Amino acid sequence: MVRCADTVSATRWIGALTATLPTVIRTRSLISADRAWARPGGVFKPDGTLVRLPGSHAAGAREMYCRDVYLRSGLTMPRSGWVLDLGANAGLFSVWAACAGARVVAIEAQQKFAEETRLLAAQNHVTDRVQTLTAMVSGDDRDAQPVGVLADDAQWAAATHSAGDRPAYVSIGQVMAQYGIDRVGLMKVDIEGGEFSVFSPAGDLAWLEHVDQIALEVHPEFGDVGAVVETLRRYGFSVLLQGNEGERVGDVEANDAAYAYASRDRK
Repeated sequence: MVRCADTVSATRWIGALTATLPTVIRTRSLISADRAWARPGGVFKPDGTLVRLPGSHAAGAREMYCRDVYLRSGLTMPRSGWVLDLGANAGLFSVWAACAGARVVAIEAQQKFAEETRLLAAQNHVTDRVQTLTAMVSGDDRDAQPVGVLADDAQWAAATHSAGDRPAYVSIGQVMAQYGIDRVGLMKVDIEGGEFSVFSPAGDLAWLEHVDQIALEVHPEFGDVGAVVETLRRYGFSVLLQGNEGERVGDVEANDAAYAYASRDRK
C-alpha cells in the first residue's frame, strides 16, 4: 500500500487497518480498512502515474494498482499512442493509461459503467484522452456462438451494471477502424471468457499485427488457454503465463493459468 498510494492515502488506510485488525482477521477481508477512503477517496501512483479515485473505487485499486495484476510480468504502460481496455468496468485501468499519457478506448458491455468511466476521467482531467464504447467484444466470425459470463442470459440479467438487452457485438478490427487506430501500444483484456471469441482463429486476426503488448485475464472454464497462447505466438508474441498470485505456469498446465502476458520484445 505504501508503494502504490500517496503518503496521506496510505497512512489513512494503514491506520484503519491497525484499528480494525481483529475484524480483518476474523472476516478475512480488508473492507473495514477500505472504509477509511469512504469519504475522501484515495490518490494512487501506479507505475509512477498519479490517479485520483473516489472512495467507491479506491478499494478496487488494491487489486489493479497495488497487486499490479496486469503489468506485473514486465509489460509497460504506454506514455503515448493508443491503449485498448476490453472489459473496462468502472474505468480504473483506462484512466490510469490516460493519466500516463496514452489515448484510450474503454470498451465495456454493461451500459451503466460508461458514465462511471466518464466521471472518473473528468475527476482526473483526462476526458479528452478517454473514449467510452458500450459493446460486447467478439471475434470477426459473425456466426460464432457468443462466449463468456455475459453471453449467458441469466448472468447478463443479474449483472450489476447491465441495462436491458446486450449491446451490439464489435470486433477489435472494427474498433481500430472506428477510431482511426493504426497501432495499439497495450491491450488489456478482462471480459470474463469472451477472450476465446476475440482470439478465435475462426475470425480475421490481422489486427494482431498492429498490437505491441497484451495483458489478458483468462477464464479456462470457457475455452482452451493453450490454443490462445498458440495463436498469439503465431502472430509474433512471446507469452508468459501466471497464476493468480503471480506464480509461473508452464504451457502444459496452461488451463491452470489466471493471466497471460504477451509482448513482441519479451526475451
